[in-house]
Amino acid sequence: MKDEEGLRRQVGADLEALNSLMAVASAHVALQREHEVTPAYQAVAMLAVSGPDIHAAARDHTWPAAWQKVVARLREQIEQRQSQQTAWQKGQPHSHSPADRRAK
Repeated sequence: MKDEEGLRRQVGADLEALNSLMAVASAHVALQREHEVTPAYQAVAMLAVSGPDIHAAARDHTWPAAWQKVVARLREQIEQRQSQQTAWQKGQPHSHSPADRRAK
């Protein structure tokens, strides 16, 4: 990878940003390149947080693009969990639509 250090910094910065939204006890990130699969680049992340862990995976034609998809999916899950907690605290029902359970 040409800019491995730049990608490491980006991953770290993105994890810090997610941690500012929800406390993350630990994070496991894997970046893989599979030559026989298209798109070849895959990013996977698992965040250990209070309650069920949050995880996401994505593929794209570059590691940065795959990673940005993962970050967006993690952010969506965090925001969804926070809105559910807010609704629960206010005593409002919240819905569970099929989109809430889509494959991550």
